Amino acid sequence: MGKLTKKETKLHQQVLDLVHSDRQLTFEEKEFILNNYAGDAVGATGAFFTPEWLGWDFTIDSYCTGRCLELCAGIGRLSFCQYTRCKPEHITCVELNPEYVQIGKRVLPEAEWITGDALTYASEQRYDIVYGNPPFGKINTSEAVTGSYSGSEFEYKVITKGAEFADYGVWIVPQGSAGFVYSGVRCYERKESPKYKKFVKDTGWTFEAGCGIDTSIYKDEWHGTSVICEVVTVEYSHDNE
Repeated sequence: MGKLTKKETKLHQQVLDLVHSDRQLTFEEKEFILNNYAGDAVGATGAFFTPEWLGWDFTIDSYCTGRCLELCAGIGRLSFCQYTRCKPEHITCVELNPEYVQIGKRVLPEAEWITGDALTYASEQRYDIVYGNPPFGKINTSEAVTGSYSGSEFEYKVITKGAEFADYGVWIVPQGSAGFVYSGVRCYERKESPKYKKFVKDTGWTFEAGCGIDTSIYKDEWHGTSVICEVVTVEYSHDNE
């Protein structure tokens, strides 16, 4: 991440003051934290926090009133929107960075927060949905290999891991990993990159566009990057595990 401006630094300090306060936070204060936390931004784990309105749009596909699991939860934007809009029975958030977990607990204390590697997370509980905005690309966060996917793209590793916990997943991935283009184009088109074809060959799963969310309108709202992603849905078939 580049150097923070004076305004960004001031806002970030206000975020930390709220996080470390000992009082209950209002809804507006929680949104202020989610919108202005700078932290280490990219850091070693490739973390880019989901833009605010993309988080709300995401719930169109991830809507669930049952048991929810978020892998690579960051500071909790997706689950905050999920809890606020869907009122699910339970949410578990798994995040490797302990600072993010600390902030997430303040933003969404209603969730069960677990500090740990998404790729080594284990649970005997079943969930109705698993979702997330995992780091993209070749990320040095874990040597763990799980499931049938044998490639090196971290988002695919996490999505494959998700099959252990639920039959349905919703994920934010870079457009080149989606198997289709919808965002920023005139019409939907299947466009399967070599890395996507490998994922399908290894796992047998394919991605769909769900209701169709054009993420390109948020491409300049990511802190530290400008990227076009896709929201993908996957129906896991456990015959492929």
